[in-house]
Amino acid sequence: MTPLEQLQKLDEQLLRMLANPEELDENGVAEQLATRARLLQDVIELGDVSKSESAELIKRSRQLKEAAEQTQRKLGEKLKAMHKGRRSVQAYQTVKRS
Repeated sequence: MTPLEQLQKLDEQLLRMLANPEELDENGVAEQLATRARLLQDVIELGDVSKSESAELIKRSRQLKEAAEQTQRKLGEKLKAMHKGRRSVQAYQTVKRS
C-alpha cells in the first residue's frame, strides 16, 4: 500500500472518529494525526502525486479541518452546558441552605 493510499484510509478513519464527539479518544486522535503528518511527509518526499490525487488530498484535508472545528464547537457547547448545570446546582444549594 502506497503512502497516499494509507493516507486516504487514515483520513477516512479520522472523519469517522470526528463524526462522533462523545466517543472521541484524545490519545487515539493524537496518534492518528501524528501518523497522518508522517504519511504526508512521505507523500511530499516521493513527489509522484498527480494533480487529481493532489486535489483529492487537499479536499480531504479541508474536510478533516471542518470536521475537527465542528467537533470542537460541539464539545465546547457540551462543556458550557455542564458548567451552567453545575452553577445551577450550586445556586440551588446556596438558596436551600439560606
